Amino acid sequence: MKHFKRRTALAAVLCALQPWQAARAQAGWKPEHPIRLIVPFAPGAATDISARTISDHLAATLGQPVVIDNQGAASGTVGTAAAAHAAPDGCTWVLAHDPPFTILPHVRRLGYDPLKDFEPVALIATIPMVLVVRPGLPVNSIQELIDAARARPGQMTIASSGTGATSHLAAELFKYETQTNILHVPYKGQAQGVTDVLGGQVDMIFSSFGPVVQHIRSGRLKALGISVPKRYASLPEVPTIAESGVPGFDFSVWTGIAVPAGTPQAARDAIAAAVAKSLQVPEVRTRFDGLGFVPGDGGPQALRRKIEGDYAKWKRVIQAARIQIE
Repeated sequence: MKHFKRRTALAAVLCALQPWQAARAQAGWKPEHPIRLIVPFAPGAATDISARTISDHLAATLGQPVVIDNQGAASGTVGTAAAAHAAPDGCTWVLAHDPPFTILPHVRRLGYDPLKDFEPVALIATIPMVLVVRPGLPVNSIQELIDAARARPGQMTIASSGTGATSHLAAELFKYETQTNILHVPYKGQAQGVTDVLGGQVDMIFSSFGPVVQHIRSGRLKALGISVPKRYASLPEVPTIAESGVPGFDFSVWTGIAVPAGTPQAARDAIAAAVAKSLQVPEVRTRFDGLGFVPGDGGPQALRRKIEGDYAKWKRVIQAARIQIE
């Protein structure tokens, strides 16, 4: 009789637990402590902004704070290496970005393998670039620019925010694809390069939209082409470089969330779902649009394609163009 009562009591407890267990199963994985999102660049960079724009929404969905940990050194490789060696428990993420994942592995030894040491989780945004030229340069299209550069090899100039920066790599890809010889002029930041193009000291620069869009609309800079295959909605009159005589040209800055290899699938699925949800928030989309960011779909496959595709592309370009990045 006593055993029967104990079994009855146990059954009652199990029945009481069933709704809680069902709710837990439906909720899926939840982080057990605050999330550290390593951003391997300095605060204020476009990559940092993309992370901070969605971090509060991610925290609200996952139930833990998302703490931004800026580790801006060695072109992003220091912070990326730290993430690669973190515990794969779902609570350490890295903001995946082009240089440390797809470019720098081809020019220096790193403390990680971007294809083996990480799991892609979610694509946050792609950031198209626009090729702008000084108003006095007598070219009005990409094809006219190519013709002028071929007629004056080594005499035309293109600014960048520094050797190895995305604006420099966009320039090198353009030179490689068009077989032109344009002199690279590195600066210590995008703003300085744009200022000297405005002043006529340098002929052109690849830039994200934020620093140049008002100058394009005012006529102080001429926009010749967008760096991605699809026209940018806020500047629909500017053709893509691909449709302007350089078929297949595709260059964009992108950011995403990656986690150390070995992170459980349930954690990766929950993080991806949280990113996708945050990218649908109206204020996030408004903020991204103002910065020239194109929201990703939040899924792992889009980020995996970016990493693997760009890794192969930059290996080919860097070897052919003999690009040196210190």
